Amino acid sequence: MIKTNLKLAFCMLTITSCLHAQETETEFKKEATKVIKADFPQSRVLNFEYGHSFSREFDSKLFDMPFQEGEISNQKTFNAAANIPIFKTRLWSITGSVKYAYNEFEFSELNNVSGVSNYQQNDIVHFHNMSGALSSTYFSNLFKKPVIYNASVIVDGNDEGLERVKGMIGLSFILKRTERTSLTLGGIVIIDPTAQIPFFPVFSFTHRFKNSQWELDFILPQRLLIRRPIGEKGRFSIGSTFGGNGFYVNVDAPNFPDTFEYSQLEINSGLIYEHKISNSLVATVKGGITNFIGNRLTEKGEPNKDYIYENDQKATGYFNVGFSFDPFLKNKAKKN
Repeated sequence: MIKTNLKLAFCMLTITSCLHAQETETEFKKEATKVIKADFPQSRVLNFEYGHSFSREFDSKLFDMPFQEGEISNQKTFNAAANIPIFKTRLWSITGSVKYAYNEFEFSELNNVSGVSNYQQNDIVHFHNMSGALSSTYFSNLFKKPVIYNASVIVDGNDEGLERVKGMIGLSFILKRTERTSLTLGGIVIIDPTAQIPFFPVFSFTHRFKNSQWELDFILPQRLLIRRPIGEKGRFSIGSTFGGNGFYVNVDAPNFPDTFEYSQLEINSGLIYEHKISNSLVATVKGGITNFIGNRLTEKGEPNKDYIYENDQKATGYFNVGFSFDPFLKNKAKKN
């Protein structure tokens, strides 16, 4: 769950830095807000998503020794998020966010290849996780170019109670901005010892092809997409996005800690269609192939490199349906 919140903050940092370097600070902030809400529905006031990935085989290791193998018949996810502005000035804003995430796994044909007692049997298991975040964004200038600084503090847990406090800091600024091309550079630091990627550079490159509706949209490490508008209210994209999923796992077993953190990194490749139902409501449909690149279980609060369990999952198909809603957008438009 925390990775989704950080991803949202990351998107805010990178996309807003794509505005013209010579705009005034007030105009820059105003346009940044519009771009964030247009391109990233998750940053809207309310966002709901349902995801489903299909059957795939897996094998696993516990303490670097073969453990279990079998099949994940289905994986279902549901996410609901709210992002509420708390405080705003000309250059500074504070936003509060809350999120609920549900993960469900269905296992079958499990085979225990070790002498360790099985934790998971052929069954359906589910996990409920919640988080709250307080984010501060500051608009400034560096080397005469617009810069966005962002810092977030996140408290998360599950249906068993609160678990941890985490954080993130980052910045992004413009290297180049022309009519058809923009180039930005920045960085993100995740203050969380369990993060599989605690630091990564933020590099973005967008380019609209000459005499064409097609546009290249590349943000390292988040996505590589080629997109184009469909009519007046739709947008089609093809390419790959990088993301993750994480939740707490409570274990009731001798000689094991009570709480672990599971993190799953994946690359989703396929098609995306976004449709503007109204000024305040956007629907998104995604589908394609998921490749899993890192799945680890770590004792709560311990470094990710000290994981005790990992699994290797085969690629599989997925689809995702989401709706984002900003009930205040019409009122904002009238005021402007």
